[in-house]
Amino acid sequence: MRIKLFIVLMLVVALQLSCGVKKGKENAERAVERFHNQLNAGQFHEIYAESDEAFKKAATEEQVNQLFDAVRRKLGTVKFAKLTGWHVNATTGGTAVTLGYDVDFSEGKGTEQFVYHISGDKTMLLNYNVNSPLLLTK
Repeated sequence: MRIKLFIVLMLVVALQLSCGVKKGKENAERAVERFHNQLNAGQFHEIYAESDEAFKKAATEEQVNQLFDAVRRKLGTVKFAKLTGWHVNATTGGTAVTLGYDVDFSEGKGTEQFVYHISGDKTMLLNYNVNSPLLLTK
């Protein structure tokens, strides 16, 4: 009887973890879509204001605005983004979701990596990285 109870408990825990991972990934994907819409609209302040405190400690709003302005100026707007990989790390301090994208910008191609911190019902940008040869050559 104890073995059956143990197995049932393990299945319940596994099911809850898989649901949490799926929900975290879905929340982060929606946040990336919002990020792209805000980037395309030039809403840099809103991106910064909605980001995680650790993101804000890593760079000032002016520095972040300069980065986003350079992305818009050199790469243009996001036309299409394809998810290429993802990872979810759930801890007691919240969930960190990393998403990688291949992106078609209006002026060329690039890759992006996002890390979102999910705590409760908040999904906040923790880290953003964009790569494209156009950032260096244009």
